[in-house]
Amino acid sequence: MKKIQIMLKHLYIVVFFIAFVCAAWLMALQRQEILQASVPIENRTVILENSSDKSETPSPSTMQQRAAITPLPEELFLKTIDINLDDDEDFEQIIVSKKGPSSTSLEIVVADFLSTLGIYSRYFDGAVAATKLDSIIVQTMDMTADGLPDLIVQGLDEFNNQTLTVFQRSQNRGYARVFSGTGTDITIQEQDNSDTIAPATITVQSPSESAGMVIQTTYRWNERLSSFEKASETLLRDDDRPSLGLAEADTQTFLLWLNRLWTRNTDTSDLRSLFVDVQGNALILGAPQIQQRWIIQSAVHNGNRLYLTCSISESGGLSRLVVIDAKTQDEISVGIVDQQVSRFRRDEGWSGIYHLASSTNQSRSLQMEQPDIDLFWGRYLGSDDSVLVLTPSKSIIVLEKKYREGIAKFYNYAEYRVLDFLQIEPNGLAAVRLIFVVEVDLSDDGAIRQLHLMPAHIGPTGVQFDYRPPYVFTKTS
Repeated sequence: MKKIQIMLKHLYIVVFFIAFVCAAWLMALQRQEILQASVPIENRTVILENSSDKSETPSPSTMQQRAAITPLPEELFLKTIDINLDDDEDFEQIIVSKKGPSSTSLEIVVADFLSTLGIYSRYFDGAVAATKLDSIIVQTMDMTADGLPDLIVQGLDEFNNQTLTVFQRSQNRGYARVFSGTGTDITIQEQDNSDTIAPATITVQSPSESAGMVIQTTYRWNERLSSFEKASETLLRDDDRPSLGLAEADTQTFLLWLNRLWTRNTDTSDLRSLFVDVQGNALILGAPQIQQRWIIQSAVHNGNRLYLTCSISESGGLSRLVVIDAKTQDEISVGIVDQQVSRFRRDEGWSGIYHLASSTNQSRSLQMEQPDIDLFWGRYLGSDDSVLVLTPSKSIIVLEKKYREGIAKFYNYAEYRVLDFLQIEPNGLAAVRLIFVVEVDLSDDGAIRQLHLMPAHIGPTGVQFDYRPPYVFTKTS
């Protein structure tokens, strides 16, 4: 009997010790979550999973780990966005959610950071017009000219129409929805005069029952009613929808049609290029001093308009919505909306009209004067530490941090001036061969100012572009 009592006593001690360890672990875990919520956004890691099955709703437990607040009963958190809504030192959190598993509409939840407690609290709930999760882009903008940043939520609905929802910020009662609209095209025009700042204007285009016509509706801010009210409605001819066979095609066909190099050459000092890498599932934007590669998260189209939701990485991060309109076979219009992390607006100049690289007038003007081959010899510097040294005996090319020595030759192939670079290994054997179509930018005295090297290869039908952003080199000597 005594032995049994001793065994029970030891068992009680072991059970108590295990319970104590579990309680301490749970308290430490809760403390860690609170501390993580107080970490500034630049030091925080947010994981956004991209489910392969778009119809699959992530589990609430997974979403709860991403969000800084707890969902309500049956509420599903789908996506979190850290953003500075009120221009203070702390970041708030926008959570895209559903009220329940069977709900088809999306809502946003604003979680405000309480610096005194180091935690987040639910601040506002509101429904949005967008129904496609991947398309949602959030920004802040003073739409009502009251000095407070309002909340702008853009996206797409189930028919791939553009949507816009505007929540006005109040100093006392959070937010109130003052506009919600859907159309084939929605634009926001800010009225920023030198004397006074006026409220923004919203323009919505939607299809008309009349063939070849669209309805353009203008909404203006009504301060008395505290909402955007319809100001005018006009029937316009839809001349911006050419018959390219894309409206009836699927999205993959649209992407393959776009899979060419497009350039914007309105300003020779700021040449821009755009290329959709279908195989690599990426959008590549190129300029003389910068090149960006954005991962395509989703792609849908409506008529001759393509919507690309892109991110800076495979796992999410900073998002942008790229709208591409097919104007003609050789011309596209590009508009880019970046998700606004803070009130600072990024404008990198990517939006505009792009032309097919082989048909741009600028490309032809650069080729009009064919300089003597001797003028090509010299040293050139490009972006991202790229270097080009051309001499009749030995040439050097450094691209994407890869150093190559070899022999460079220039020759004309049909209407193109071609640079043929053959890398020579230290043992004397030939290695990589690089082919570029050369575009020349001449200075006023006829000397070479810049070389534009377009990656290409020689095929059975002649010179074929690889449709990658060009390498731009400035001659230094």
